[in-house]
Amino acid sequence: MKLMFTFFLFLSLSSFCQETIALDSISKYEGKIVTICETVQSTFLTKSNTTMLNFGKPYPNQTFVVIIFGNDLTNFSYKPNEFLKDKTICITGKVIMYKDTPEFIVKQESEILIQ
Repeated sequence: MKLMFTFFLFLSLSSFCQETIALDSISKYEGKIVTICETVQSTFLTKSNTTMLNFGKPYPNQTFVVIIFGNDLTNFSYKPNEFLKDKTICITGKVIMYKDTPEFIVKQESEILIQ
C-alpha cells in the first residue's frame, strides 16, 4: 500500500514539474511535455471551426501553433480566436510536429493561463 501511494505521489509531482522553454527551441522537444509562455501573434478560425493560435510571427511564418478543434470550443467561456489575440499566455502540453511546425492541441480553457 505504501509503495502504491509513493508511486501515485511521484506521478502527481512529475506532472507539475514541466520545463518552461523558449519559443525558438520548441522543435527540439518533439514528444516531450513542456510549458511555453508567449504572446499570440495571430489567430485563425477554419471553416470547420478549428482555432489556430500562432506564436513567434503571424501566419504563415509562425514558429509554433496551438490547435483547438471545433468540438472543444464548448469547453471555453470565450471565443479563443478573438479573446486571446495579442495576449501573453502559458500553455503546457506535448509537442507534436505537423508539416515541420511544432504544435500543441488544447481541449479546454483550463489548459491556458493568461498572463
